[in-house]
Amino acid sequence: MLYQRRIPDNQIVSAKLELQLRGGRYAGVGTQFIGVLSLGAAALYAVEPLYLVSWALSLLALNLWWSRRINQTLLTNRHFSQRPTVLNELVTYSVINGSIWSATLIGLDTYLSDLTFYLCVMCVAIISVVNISVSVVIRGAYLAQLSCSLGVIALWLAWHVDQRPFNAGFALLLVALMVFLIITSEWMSRSFSEMVETSLERAAMSKDLSSLTESLKTRNLQLQDARKQLAEQATIDEMTGLRNRRGVNIIINDELGRMKRAQLPVSLIVLDVDHFKTYNDNYGHPAGDQVLQRIATVMLELTNRSGEFAARMGGEEFAMFFPTMKLAAALEVAERVREGVLNLRIPHEKSLTSEFVTVSIGVVSCIPEWELEFDQLLQAADDALYESKTSGRNRITAGDLSADEESDRTI
Repeated sequence: MLYQRRIPDNQIVSAKLELQLRGGRYAGVGTQFIGVLSLGAAALYAVEPLYLVSWALSLLALNLWWSRRINQTLLTNRHFSQRPTVLNELVTYSVINGSIWSATLIGLDTYLSDLTFYLCVMCVAIISVVNISVSVVIRGAYLAQLSCSLGVIALWLAWHVDQRPFNAGFALLLVALMVFLIITSEWMSRSFSEMVETSLERAAMSKDLSSLTESLKTRNLQLQDARKQLAEQATIDEMTGLRNRRGVNIIINDELGRMKRAQLPVSLIVLDVDHFKTYNDNYGHPAGDQVLQRIATVMLELTNRSGEFAARMGGEEFAMFFPTMKLAAALEVAERVREGVLNLRIPHEKSLTSEFVTVSIGVVSCIPEWELEFDQLLQAADDALYESKTSGRNRITAGDLSADEESDRTI
């Protein structure tokens, strides 16, 4: 099904009115000027020059005033805001203009010879024919001018059919010309209407398409933001606000690669809540969730530089990654984490280690070689964590990436 924008009738009339005004403000005046010259030349030797000049100046003044009026109308968009008023003005001007021509010709009837009179009749007829090209957009205005000029002249000739030898023939000729112009004006006006409506439909469709394109762009940006938010949510642990394992996997290779290229140290801290299953069994899982959230807060306070992050790797196990940090500094951070958790003073009456919740920590640090993978680093830190847990918990063990596990140091 094709999309077609329906244009309101009043908008079509306003557009046609604008087209009529723009076409008539200069071309219409030019047509009237040519008519004045033609009629003036024909009647020059039959009428007093002063009267002829006065008539010509009056008619030209009327048309110049009308041209200025059109310019003001177009400038202020009155053809949109005051459409009925402008239409009435246009029809009134057409009536006055047509009446002036017919009255002029009737007034000259007693002064002109037969040949000159009929030449003047033809001048008025030619003006009416030429006017169809600039005045037919608003057909009512053109018909008003045609009726008041050729129509009145034809009636005059028919009424005074015996005064001149060819009045009857010219009356019939003018009637035939009027019928032809009326039919032609109907066809031309309909063509102009279709052209205007098509142009407005295309403009409206173009505007709708532009609006739709902007809407789609906005919608696309919203979808991109939504995807970004979903992607971020997919990498964030909902309970603690830390990165989850997926979030770690996304960024760790870039961070580790950067340290490999620069040959700078990296440190990884992993920690596990001591006797957490016992805590959940004793206090309930909601209380256990609160413990994890409070521990996450301690970790977040210590990972605020670029490249550093804290993550929940699963269950009660956490990790902290520090680029450009050596082992000694990493051990200090680990100790601050251990003390920070202990200072939370979260009661844990079933713990075999302390009356409060504690954590066991494993730390590993190295200058990464090109073949080193994060899983190897994580495994070494897990091994150090296991050493802390088997050595009494609530302590820190520094691990080593070498095969010699005896190099682990427990603090």
